[in-house]
Amino acid sequence: MAPREEQAELSAKAGRPVPWAVQLTDDGWDALLYAQVRAAPPTVEAPVPGLQQVGLRRSELDALRRFLALRGRLRCEPASGLESAVEAARFNAASNRWVVYVSGEQMDSMARAFYLERLGGSAAPANRFARVYGVSYTPPPLLLTPEPEHGGASGG
Repeated sequence: MAPREEQAELSAKAGRPVPWAVQLTDDGWDALLYAQVRAAPPTVEAPVPGLQQVGLRRSELDALRRFLALRGRLRCEPASGLESAVEAARFNAASNRWVVYVSGEQMDSMARAFYLERLGGSAAPANRFARVYGVSYTPPPLLLTPEPEHGGASGG
């Protein structure tokens, strides 16, 4: 609660009695500022020419983050710039999707992430990505090398 002196000053400024007043702490000020920014509509940046807008469900964004967290340990690394594109994702309340802008190479990398998600959990992200954006990951065929032929019976 604000001290009585401040209530009296507020009453004088308002020209009417102010029955109560509060004095915000630093955390209170920061919470109000944060709430104000959070409630503001996100700024829509014009997409860079050559990048495609992709709308992701939260679960798909989470799958991409898991994929990117493995950077440096994967045999096929995520495409360059995909991490920064995912970090820059903005939520669009109208479509209920997280919007990212990515290149064709990054789209292919996302398809691979969703393929890995399919192997380890849910096929939904890969299926939706292929259906909506026409991009899917097909692993290269396994090349089985034939066994070398053994020439006849050898004496030993």
